[in-house]
Amino acid sequence: MSGSLVISLDFELMWGVRDHRTTADYGDAVLGVRQALPAMLALFKAHGIRATWATVGLLFARNRREMLEHCPELQPGYRHQALSPYAAIRSEIGEDEAADPWHYGRSLVDQVLAVEGQELATHTFSHYYCLEEGQSLSAFDADLAAAVRIMSAAGAAPRSIVFPRNQMTDAHVQACARHGITAFRGNPDSFAYRARSQEDNSPLVRGLRLLDASFPVTGRHSYRAPARIGACVDVRASRFFRPFSPRMGALNDLHVRRIVGEMTVAARAGEVYHLWWHPHNVGRHTGQQLARLDTILKAYRRLADEHGMRSQTMAECAAASQGQAAPSN
Repeated sequence: MSGSLVISLDFELMWGVRDHRTTADYGDAVLGVRQALPAMLALFKAHGIRATWATVGLLFARNRREMLEHCPELQPGYRHQALSPYAAIRSEIGEDEAADPWHYGRSLVDQVLAVEGQELATHTFSHYYCLEEGQSLSAFDADLAAAVRIMSAAGAAPRSIVFPRNQMTDAHVQACARHGITAFRGNPDSFAYRARSQEDNSPLVRGLRLLDASFPVTGRHSYRAPARIGACVDVRASRFFRPFSPRMGALNDLHVRRIVGEMTVAARAGEVYHLWWHPHNVGRHTGQQLARLDTILKAYRRLADEHGMRSQTMAECAAASQGQAAPSN
């Protein structure tokens, strides 16, 4: 059995960081996505990569009116109100993409739709947090229904989901199946990566993950086949592709070597290797990050030639693991 490389991207712009970042201190990285995204698509096309773009539903809206039309009636009652975007939608963000390129992204979504082999998945409608105090399963279900509606209006039917901040429970996974979603990205099988709220995401845990990015602290996280939870398949993550940082020095190269090494083991063993990141991770130091990505994808091409490794979207990997035909785009 040949190995598989699965790549997923958490496509969210400011909606994914708005509770702890502002356009003043992080807006340049979000604006950088407008150059980074087409460059990543070009690299994917050049290397034969089929990637999953897990997209916040709000990015499908062309203007504020469309956002408001698709907002669910039942909204999360987070204890930390800054987690909810709905007040910002009503009164803070601009009217459309031209006025507010940090919160609107329909032109970027359309670029992804135009490239063959790219899967548009959901990242929920509002960047919904499944483990934060005040949320409910019914509010999550309403959020997901809104995500499916706004994607359907753009001609996309989501088959896969990436949970924001990797927060999920089995109950949330089961709710996804009711909306036609058959694949989700679970977390690596390690204490450092288990699903947890932001409050539980301690400095110790973050430090352990940072160390593990370059050194084999938690072992490798490729796997023979995805597991099934009810009607959904867990195409779980293997490694987060960390952004280039001048402060990290030699650790930048060590991280890429760790990824290539893990991917090589997966190819030889016929296992799944699932790499993920956010487009805004490429919005700063774009040239350096794209060069690192090119190194990884060239390694994939070598492994494809030597060991038959194949590139799959999340939905394709899930379908193959169940002996099903690959879903159509």
